[in-house]
Amino acid sequence: MALGRKQAVTATLVAVAILGGVAAGAYWWRLDAGRDERAPAARKPAPPARAATLTAETRLVERTRYPACRGVVLETERPPTALETGWRVADLLRSRDTWRLVEATPDRVVLEREVQEPCPPQAWLRYRTVGLHQGRVAVYYGRPGEQGDGLGPLRLLTTVPEERLLPGDRRRLERGLVVEGEAEAWHVLESLTP
Repeated sequence: MALGRKQAVTATLVAVAILGGVAAGAYWWRLDAGRDERAPAARKPAPPARAATLTAETRLVERTRYPACRGVVLETERPPTALETGWRVADLLRSRDTWRLVEATPDRVVLEREVQEPCPPQAWLRYRTVGLHQGRVAVYYGRPGEQGDGLGPLRLLTTVPEERLLPGDRRRLERGLVVEGEAEAWHVLESLTP
């Protein structure tokens, strides 16, 4: 009988040890499950705006602000280059460390930066030159031929190919058609579209 009692005590102790181990395991598992661990930076999904893909139809708007120049802003609007087409917005931002994202939709991405540089020449702010760039109608800041204040950066690259222009319009744009201000540039663009 003593042997049966020892076996019963041993079986009870083994059962208590197993139940204790299961309870401790469940306790530690619940503690671990409650943790809010962040994914590594390389695997963290991009926010929806940054995950948008640039297509050939996307309009890329780049605004450069000159805060020392009483709020002067130069803006370029263009389609993505062949290299940029297919990139995500996050890839575009990685290639431009001084730029920040303002807006991102499937058809328009707006980037902005501030620069502490000298103010752009007054001719850039006053005049626009409608011309040709990469086989398409384009608008530039400024006007050609001025010393130091000449043709400025690209303002707008349209989708209108030069082949669609009338011969007289094409000749005028090859030389560059200078107008005063944004509204006049839009007027010229509207008159060119067949």
